Amino acid sequence: MDERKLARGIGWLSLAVGLQLVVAPTSATRPFGMGDSPTLGRIMGVRDLVVGAGLLRGDTRTWLLARGINDAADAAIVLGGMATGAFPRNRAPVGLTIATSLSVASLLLAGRLK
Repeated sequence: MDERKLARGIGWLSLAVGLQLVVAPTSATRPFGMGDSPTLGRIMGVRDLVVGAGLLRGDTRTWLLARGINDAADAAIVLGGMATGAFPRNRAPVGLTIATSLSVASLLLAGRLK
């Protein structure tokens, strides 16, 4: 598969997720184990919109690295919330798995691009 096309797909996904997080943050954070966290959701949404736009317009490798780091940070947030009881433990593993998987995928793809 063409790495640049895949990176663009990740860019569009970032825009879609970012928009969802900004418009309806609670409905977007709850399924991923982050409970009712509208402020956290909106912050993550704005960040995803910026990264998504960067992936579609700029230096793909750099923006993929940013995407991977952001997803790793999301995994750490979910893990911390799960460990402290701030987030519901029954849903947090879903968010942790998704964030970790997306982080690894973005970082591996960034490594393949020059």
